Amino acid sequence: MNITLKRNFISLFLILYFFLNPNSAFSQSRYIDSLVSYSIKAPNDTHKLSVLTIIIEAISEDAVWSKYNDKLGPLSQKLMRDKNEGVKKKAKKHYSDYLNNKGYLSNNLGDVTQALDYFHQSLKIQEETGDKSGQSYSLNNIGYIYHTQKQFSKALEYYEKSLAIQKEIDDKQGQAQSLSNIGNIYDKQGSLKKALFYYFKGLNIRRSIRDKHGIGYSLQNIGTVYFNQKNYFSALYYFTKSLEIREKINDSQGIAFSLCNMGKIYLEENNTELAKKYTLESLDMSRKMGYPENICSAAIVLESIYLKEEKYNKAHEMLKLAVKMKDSISNNEIEKSTSRKQMQYEFEKKEVISKAEQEKRELTYIAKANQQRIIIYAVILGMIICCIFGAFIYNRFKITQKQNSIIQAQKKVVEDQKHILEAHQKEIVDSINYAKRIQYALLAHEDLFVRNSLSHFILFKPKDIVSGDFYWATEHENDFYLAVCDSTGHGVPGAFMSLLSIGFLSEAIKEKNIKEPNKVFDYVRRRLIESITNENQKDGFDGILLRINKTTNDVTYAASNNHPVIISDSEIKHLKCDKMPVGKGERTDEFSLFEIKPNESDTIYLYTDGYADQFGGPKGKKFKYKPLNELLLTINHLSLNEQQQVLGDTFNGWKGGLEQVDDVLIIGIRI
Repeated sequence: MNITLKRNFISLFLILYFFLNPNSAFSQSRYIDSLVSYSIKAPNDTHKLSVLTIIIEAISEDAVWSKYNDKLGPLSQKLMRDKNEGVKKKAKKHYSDYLNNKGYLSNNLGDVTQALDYFHQSLKIQEETGDKSGQSYSLNNIGYIYHTQKQFSKALEYYEKSLAIQKEIDDKQGQAQSLSNIGNIYDKQGSLKKALFYYFKGLNIRRSIRDKHGIGYSLQNIGTVYFNQKNYFSALYYFTKSLEIREKINDSQGIAFSLCNMGKIYLEENNTELAKKYTLESLDMSRKMGYPENICSAAIVLESIYLKEEKYNKAHEMLKLAVKMKDSISNNEIEKSTSRKQMQYEFEKKEVISKAEQEKRELTYIAKANQQRIIIYAVILGMIICCIFGAFIYNRFKITQKQNSIIQAQKKVVEDQKHILEAHQKEIVDSINYAKRIQYALLAHEDLFVRNSLSHFILFKPKDIVSGDFYWATEHENDFYLAVCDSTGHGVPGAFMSLLSIGFLSEAIKEKNIKEPNKVFDYVRRRLIESITNENQKDGFDGILLRINKTTNDVTYAASNNHPVIISDSEIKHLKCDKMPVGKGERTDEFSLFEIKPNESDTIYLYTDGYADQFGGPKGKKFKYKPLNELLLTINHLSLNEQQQVLGDTFNGWKGGLEQVDDVLIIGIRI
């Protein structure tokens, strides 16, 4: 190794050592001093460039690092004239970094025009050198400037250019950020469906790369859109999910923000107790961390809560705190002077802590006084109850003595009957489980869908072990048939009806060679009436039978009291159906034959009434069809497997601890 190469190697080692181990042997200050000293003694200008870049990254104060950035610019320009192409290219990269830094400083000082000029100069150099990563960074910076100036169309243009480059270089982290930025633009413009579309895309990418901070941020954005739509159920779901992620990664500021959002929702729903609980937690955490923006947000919500509770003194305190935090945020003098900023921050922090401690002492005093009163009342009440209970126990003891002999005799009879009932119960449950295996064997098999290249999802949640809802499929000649039906009743009676109906459907198509779906329904109705319907019975099913031609993909169908739904070009359409059951009813007309002409991107949904009829939510009401269709429209851009997951999670979240009222069946297909 020659002397020059050896010196260069040692210099590079020192740079890496200081950069990767700033706290290994020096404090942060000594680490920076060492880098500054080394930059003066650097063996050549290319090394000096690298060290200056590290110094700029290591220093947080604008006034200090900008001094070294001013050295980086001229030195880069000098080396851009070097004869060595490698040195020249590296110098251009550093010069573009210098321009980006200047743009950042200009924006901080409020000179937007100058900031844009620097970012555009940087972008031009990155385009000349083919620095794709740098281009996406500069484009994003320009988009951010326009974003803050509320020039949304311009911001959108640059965010989308940045996103295109990030896709080209497979920068997943950058793509997720750009998608969030674009979603934020649409959110501010009031285009909430588009905002959701981009937020969900960003969320999926962040999940794929396990970016937990980003996942928490995306879930928060989605919850905010639902909050703006006044869809408080969905908003609370996503804010809660965001909080869970942030708690796992100990993101204190994110936790405080999520708690405040949940407080806003409960305030809108007039649940002041929960609203106050979550918002006070947010305020307490924000005060401990000293985040003025979070403190301000929580104080504004608490002001509204205390006004509702007619606690005007507390409401006034929260208003003063919010105004104070706003002043702190907008104070330019604090931003420009580090010493003044630190002094002001410490003063505000002490004042906030002092108020918190005072409030805590007051609450403790009140709690102790209340606790003492409760103890006194509890002791008096307890003594009265003990006297009453003692008299009652004595009376019962005398009666029990007389009844004890009778009870002992009856106990043996009851135990014998219990064993008999348990044996019968086991036999019944075993029989029903066996019936479940039979029923599931007759339902549509996954290989039928795969063999016919039919993209799909199936959400099937029986109310009991066996189900009155069923889905059935078969192939015949050049056609594929799919039925989604809801039989009369559920549980065992419904399951018997479903097995009988599946048998008649198969008989009509396979044995009688009936091809048209409406003729199949006519045949099955006749067979059901002949087989089981008495004078006062109206057994049968409501449902849909699709026929898909394997060659042309043409779709025809028959529908009984249940219409299919199709989503095409972000619009939902409710298709036609006949208002009569497949079974005995008031009408005996022949079923109609309907036709669908779907595009490749269209999704057809077939569902029974169980999902819409489920009771739940904050007020224990039915979910209903309109919210179900709106949910389908919102998640239509997701993959079919993801749609099934969201539908299942939403159903479970809505139902909560309530009993499931009916069988649930939803199938989505793309042809």
